[in-house]
Amino acid sequence: MDAGMIAFFVAMGFALIVHGGLWYLIVKKKRYELISGFALRPKEEQELLMENGYVEATGKLLFYSWWLLFIAVLAYIFRLSYVFEIGLAVFLVFLLGGTIYIQRYEVKRKRKKYIWLTSGIAVAVIALIVVLGYYGFRENKVVVQPGKLIVMGEYGEEWSTRDIEEVQLLKELPEVVFKANGFAAYGRLKGEFVLEKPYGRGKLFIVKSSSPYLYVKRRDGAYIMLNRRTPEETKELFQALQQQMDDERSSQ
Repeated sequence: MDAGMIAFFVAMGFALIVHGGLWYLIVKKKRYELISGFALRPKEEQELLMENGYVEATGKLLFYSWWLLFIAVLAYIFRLSYVFEIGLAVFLVFLLGGTIYIQRYEVKRKRKKYIWLTSGIAVAVIALIVVLGYYGFRENKVVVQPGKLIVMGEYGEEWSTRDIEEVQLLKELPEVVFKANGFAAYGRLKGEFVLEKPYGRGKLFIVKSSSPYLYVKRRDGAYIMLNRRTPEETKELFQALQQQMDDERSSQ
């Protein structure tokens, strides 16, 4: 098992244990104080919430959302393309939507207030995800100029071609150990990642489904790995960079 899979198991295992543990403690052990804000309510309100079905609805929300998360994790383990990402999206929408829905069981005088509050939080979370997704999916423009390789946009780089030590096309993408700082979803990798040896840490601008992958290594060991949406575009970029480096060598 590689380091990336181990990290995934640790992170998602922890999430499943915490989520499932909350359900168990609230539903089976009746630890209602674990429900957000419940312990701070007056005794009268706590009793009304239980009578209205708020506690029961919270338990059901935790139960069904746990199963959605569990199915998403299984999809990742069995390498089902895009099912993990779709599963996480369904889990999040269900959890946020369910949080809004259960406000119907709130104390009547506070019901409207909490519906608006939870709706606002849900909209803010979804808006943040949409913005991050937009920047994650937006393709970085790559330009080869005299003496320069420029990757524009998020996590972009500008390198002098004189500092480049190695350029090659890889048929297969090396194993990703973990994401250090970037975007990774639906077959897109953008930002800083750690790859299997001997590559180590570098910057990726990758559409995983489109082989080959252009590997550019600098003399100080830093590297960029990128590709375009079609193999032909990636090969054209490789040839342009090779031509630029050949021209520089011939002019020396």
